[in-house]
Amino acid sequence: MKAWFLVVVALCPAAMATAADGPMRIDVAYEWSGWGGVSEHWRIERDVRGITTRVRVTDSAGNQELPNQVLPAAAVEAFEAAIGAAPLSKEAAISLIAARLDRAAMLELDPKLRSVPPASCTFADQQAWARRTLTVQGLHQRVRQHFKGEGVAWTDDYPVMSVTVRRQGKPDVLFLSRSQKALMLPWKHVPTGQVNQQTLALAPDQWRPALSDALTLLLPEGEATRARFRSTWLQHRLKQELALEALKCTTGP
Repeated sequence: MKAWFLVVVALCPAAMATAADGPMRIDVAYEWSGWGGVSEHWRIERDVRGITTRVRVTDSAGNQELPNQVLPAAAVEAFEAAIGAAPLSKEAAISLIAARLDRAAMLELDPKLRSVPPASCTFADQQAWARRTLTVQGLHQRVRQHFKGEGVAWTDDYPVMSVTVRRQGKPDVLFLSRSQKALMLPWKHVPTGQVNQQTLALAPDQWRPALSDALTLLLPEGEATRARFRSTWLQHRLKQELALEALKCTTGP
């Protein structure tokens, strides 16, 4: 009997959590509008046995798609650690994100890229300019520039994500973001049931890249408008900007 119990435990660690973790429900609502529309509501629940499942809520009445999908315990543990940790400073978050980007890949310019009127720089000049510009410090500055300013930075791209967490014996937690930027940073931490323009305006920005990372483990892949949660999304945007500037061998428009 003891040997059989050990086999069962060994086979199930990905789906089980310790009983001390307790039941928890996470509701992730995601809306996007632009050249189309996306509406998602995912419910992640950990039961008293420590088994965590994810299901898509299909309407306002709470009806759900079946069957539930079992998630690894590590995904929920990473999420709990993320919401339990203090937010980073903006500068620390920028440094963390910049360190994830592949600078060498960003320096691989396309020799077929053309501008109107034609660029005055040769391709060799463009490559040399890009190498001088995209130093470690230069990359850090471009990430900082990406997060500069508030509100709508470009049109036809309007994401909204809310994350509501309910746990026994603890107050509900709500994080919300309307950010177009990488990882949908920054987040707002607001009281549940009190989401309005005033509370959002008063709530300080919270730089929580770990929360964004944890959400990618909880949500299914495939929704293209959530690509901003992957580092490749920002890397591609910054590489495009660098390549266009390199055509003139100068920074800016």
